[in-house]
Amino acid sequence: MSDQPAGSTLAVIRAALPALLPSEQRVAEVVLSRSTEVIDWSVADLAAAAGTSSATAVRACQHLGFRGFQQLRLLLARDAGNAAQPASPDFGPGDSPEAVAAAVFATASGVLAGGMGAVEPAALREAVDVLVSARRVVFVANGGSGFVAQAAAFRFTAHGFIAEAPGEAISQQIVCRLLTSEDVCVAISSSGVNEVTLRAAEAAAKAGATVVGVTSLTHSPLTALADLVLVTGTAPFQRNDVFAGPMSQLALLVSLQLAAGFRRPDRSSEVLDEVWQVITSDTRRS
Repeated sequence: MSDQPAGSTLAVIRAALPALLPSEQRVAEVVLSRSTEVIDWSVADLAAAAGTSSATAVRACQHLGFRGFQQLRLLLARDAGNAAQPASPDFGPGDSPEAVAAAVFATASGVLAGGMGAVEPAALREAVDVLVSARRVVFVANGGSGFVAQAAAFRFTAHGFIAEAPGEAISQQIVCRLLTSEDVCVAISSSGVNEVTLRAAEAAAKAGATVVGVTSLTHSPLTALADLVLVTGTAPFQRNDVFAGPMSQLALLVSLQLAAGFRRPDRSSEVLDEVWQVITSDTRRS
């Protein structure tokens, strides 16, 4: 946990919270809602606020990935000097379109600011390594994450990678079954439980491909299946929770594409020249 970047502690807690027992979840929720107060508390204070025992409070800290309550306090104190994420603005049916838009953009800014918090740097570096050496990269996602796979495949293709994102469930299965040990399957699911995405990822794993899971939770069927896991520790998006995960996922995948592209500069530059010719040619015709 010590290699997590400053400002990431709450994002790590959010990502791990759903896997905790109910009594431990109450402890985590107290930390999330009263993080600045927890810095000055004892473990007994935390337990009392959560309505549980001191032993449970310590176990909750450990199951969240910390060595114990004292390390959690130290990391919260470290993060206290960082700018806090803005609270999600409230909006409703009576608000003007511009007020709704302003609230959505403000909340999106907070989501992206916290999106990197739960990403393990070592896993990020390893994911770049496998993408750089991959013969072929297949992105699979469904539901609210579907457009993320399409956007990622386009960006990787435009930078010289052999990449695709089959949009239909059967196509995903067929493509993933035909992968080899030289290939990479990037499976994207905020919850990590989307059955269609999991079936495709399982097919890729059975074919010998490296499976990279991109998700918002640290414990799920996808994280159990994947060879590499990249967790985007996003805050809830209030009334539009479905968009919080995909926003951070897309930012993370763009980061992977850029980092991998920097490792293959000649190929990326060559293909980008072709892409630019296509774009300018279409512009002239229109």
